[in-house]
Amino acid sequence: MNRQIIFLLSFFFAAFPTMAQPTWKGCEASFTYQQDAGNHLIVNFTSTSTGNITDYFWNFGDGSTSSGENPSHAFPFTGEFTVCLTVSGTDSLNPCFDSTCMTLHVDILPQYNIGGLLFAGNYPINNPVSTGDVAFAYLYKFEPIGLVPVDSVIFDTLGYFWFSGVTEGKYFLKTGLLESSPKFSEYLPAYHGDCLLWTDADTLNVNQNIYNVNIYMVHGTPMSPGEGYIRGQLVMEQSIGGSVPMEKGQVVLADEKGNPYFCTYTDSSGEFFFEDVPPGEYQIFSEYTARFSEKLDLLLDDDDPSADSLELRVYAAISGINDPASTEPVHVVIFPNPVNTFMRIQISLKYPEHVQARVYNQMGQLLRTADWQLPAGNLQQELNLESLPPALYLISLQDIHSNWRVLKKFVKK
Repeated sequence: MNRQIIFLLSFFFAAFPTMAQPTWKGCEASFTYQQDAGNHLIVNFTSTSTGNITDYFWNFGDGSTSSGENPSHAFPFTGEFTVCLTVSGTDSLNPCFDSTCMTLHVDILPQYNIGGLLFAGNYPINNPVSTGDVAFAYLYKFEPIGLVPVDSVIFDTLGYFWFSGVTEGKYFLKTGLLESSPKFSEYLPAYHGDCLLWTDADTLNVNQNIYNVNIYMVHGTPMSPGEGYIRGQLVMEQSIGGSVPMEKGQVVLADEKGNPYFCTYTDSSGEFFFEDVPPGEYQIFSEYTARFSEKLDLLLDDDDPSADSLELRVYAAISGINDPASTEPVHVVIFPNPVNTFMRIQISLKYPEHVQARVYNQMGQLLRTADWQLPAGNLQQELNLESLPPALYLISLQDIHSNWRVLKKFVKK
C-alpha cells in the first residue's frame, strides 16, 4: 500500500477517531503505553499489533509522528492527546491495513516514599546500640519486560532505609549487609516477606507512602569450622554469545536440603570462595533477582575435603535449566508452587499476543480469569490467589486466537 495514503489516512483517523475505519483481513492494530518514571512528559509506546506487518505509523496528536515499531515520545506539555497507530502490510496478494486510536492523559505522576527497618534477629541493625553494620537496599519494579532495578541505598543509621520519589506500581525490595559488616557471616540478605529467594518474595504495592516495610534478614545455620574449601566461578548463561562471568553475584552455601549457612559475593572475575568448610553434604546456588540458578550438590569427606574449579550457572530464563525436549508450544513457568498468595507466571513470546489465563478447580469450575496484552520477549505476570482455599488447581494459558494453549497444575497452601 502506498505510504502517502497511509500517512493521510492516519491523520484522518486522528482527527476523527470515532469514525469507522477500514480493516483488511490479515493484521490488527493495538498498542500499550507507559509514562516514564523519570520524566512524566515522556511516554513509551509498545505495539501489540498482530499480522504480517511491514509499516508502522504513529500520530501522537501533538503534530509529531513516528514510523518506529515501539517509539518513545516526549509530549510538549501535560494534558490529553489522541494517539493513533496505523499498521499495514505491503504484500500485494494479501495486503492488510488497520488503525486504532487511544486518548492519553499525560499528567505528573504522583510520587511516594518507602521506608522500613532492617532486622538482624530481634533488633534492627545498629539499634539501639551500634554494631558497626552497614546495609544495602535494592528496589525493583514490575515492568512489562520483567523486574527492573530502579533505585538503591546504603544505610546504617538506626537500621532504617528510605526511598523517595517512587511512582505507583508493584515492586520487589531486597536488603542485606555489606561484606564489611561484623554480622555479615550470620545473616543473609532477604526480600520483603523475610525470605532468601526472590521467587518467594512478597510484592510491594505502592499507591501511597509506606514507612513500615520492615524486613528480617535470614539467619544462617551455624557451622563448625573445618579445613576444607569450595571454590568456583559464577557465570551468566546468555542466549547469544555463550556465558559471561558475573561480578558481585551472591552465592549461597547451604546444607543438602537447601537450608543456608551463609553467603559470599563474587569478585570482578566471577570467582567465589568458601573457606574453613567441614566435611559434609552441601548445596551451592546463586540468588540473583529475576534470574534462575542451577544448584550444585557436593560431598566433602576426609578423602576429598575440598571442591575446586566449579562452574555455577545462572540463566536469564528458567528454560535454561529445564528439559530442552519440552513439547510446550510456548514456554511458561509458574512459581512458587505450592503458592500462598501471589503466583508469578513467566512466559516467553516470540510475537506480541493477547494472553488469557484461567484458573479451574478439580471439578472444572472457573475461579479466576485474567487477560493480558503482552509484547514479545521474556515477561512476568502476577495472579492474586489469596482467597482460594487450599487445594489442587489447574491454570490454563492461551492466546486469544487459540493458536496455543499451556496447562499447569499447582497447589494452593
